[in-house]
Amino acid sequence: MSKTRKLERLLELLKKLDIQSETTPILVEGKNDRISLRKLGIHGQIICVKSSGHILYDTLDDIASSEIILLVDFDEYGTSLAKTILQYLEKKRIKVNAHFWRRVKALVHRDVKDIEGFSSYLEKLKKSIPQ
Repeated sequence: MSKTRKLERLLELLKKLDIQSETTPILVEGKNDRISLRKLGIHGQIICVKSSGHILYDTLDDIASSEIILLVDFDEYGTSLAKTILQYLEKKRIKVNAHFWRRVKALVHRDVKDIEGFSSYLEKLKKSIPQ
């Protein structure tokens, strides 16, 4: 896939994520992931599971929404965490939307290992495409 096409797909995904985040909170690992998403123009509620001062399950128990968007890191730990969160929240009858995570991961898996690095990756990708 060309860099231009990849950039177009990522920007389209981010636009959809921003729209959906208006009504559905996004669950990320830490505060730097939140900062990265804000730099990318995501305005909705972002819940950090690591920097909340609670253990994972306490943070998950505090979720008051019937659905969340899961957007954890793309590395082995993030994949394992995604499975744990998915299983736990489904038991609580909270719908876990992993669509954005899967799509972004498929597009950047070799280049980006975490959400924290996603905004800088996107900027580099933009700069690498001739105007």
